[in-house]
Amino acid sequence: MRRRLPPLNALRAFEASARLGSFVAAAAELRVSAAAVSQQVRRLEEYLDTTLFQRLARGLVLTDQGRDYLPELSAGFDLLGESTARLRAKRADGLLTLTTLAAFANGWLLPRLHRFRERAPRIDIVLRTSRRVLDFRRDAIDLAIRFAPAPGRGLQGELLCREELFPVASPQLFGGGRMPDTLAALADYPLLHDIDANPEQPWLGWRGWFERAGLSTARIGQGPQFSDSVVLVGGGVAGLGIAIGRGPHVAPLLARGQLVRVTQETWVAPWSYYLTAPSAHFRRPLVRAFVDWALEEARSGA
Repeated sequence: MRRRLPPLNALRAFEASARLGSFVAAAAELRVSAAAVSQQVRRLEEYLDTTLFQRLARGLVLTDQGRDYLPELSAGFDLLGESTARLRAKRADGLLTLTTLAAFANGWLLPRLHRFRERAPRIDIVLRTSRRVLDFRRDAIDLAIRFAPAPGRGLQGELLCREELFPVASPQLFGGGRMPDTLAALADYPLLHDIDANPEQPWLGWRGWFERAGLSTARIGQGPQFSDSVVLVGGGVAGLGIAIGRGPHVAPLLARGQLVRVTQETWVAPWSYYLTAPSAHFRRPLVRAFVDWALEEARSGA
């Protein structure tokens, strides 16, 4: 016998309010008024004949009953969302033209792409890697993954992931000896330089790292220089020197032991990776299938 379920809108209102800690925040996510969210939660409490929240001046606090109810409800919504995304992906077919940086494609996207093909076997990816910002209409681009401070004017964007940077090198650079453990000690080794780094991105250059730490930059000029970040990372793997490792780019190399973190210094870039395109593109089944999958991958940290 099919069990009777509470009203779906009431369940969504409770889950969002519990997760975000307030009716106002839940209302913004659900795109309704805070009063409507409060009313839906009250409706659910009446249906269940129990109180789910304590309404306090400083916000909402889950009751024991609310804490017991939330995990299974959240898991149910997650399962429903994943099942819906898989069904939509399986129904979508055709060519999806995607553009991103070669280094991001090589480090983050390619090691995961087989999972997208398993989910959406009828979608073929056309991957166009370029440092130039391609035009969606002129270059026939469906979706872009861009590293930027914001999605871009006139574009819709969804945050994919942030970027943490840290010094990396091949273990062979140190010949089995002790690795340098401070940023200042790195100047005793050849440093690999990205000569095409954007001046607006000081975290990509050693000068920015040393100045940020209040250290002298007099000795950091030594070491090979590269105009391509993929080749620069390759230089690190080859033992040519110490590179600034960009987390999404070097994760597979760290996992395989081809690179190691050299010190504990990190710099979280103020820019992020966005899935971005004109708003109308996000309504295309091909684009939506890829976006849903990519966001799941980023959340899982797989």
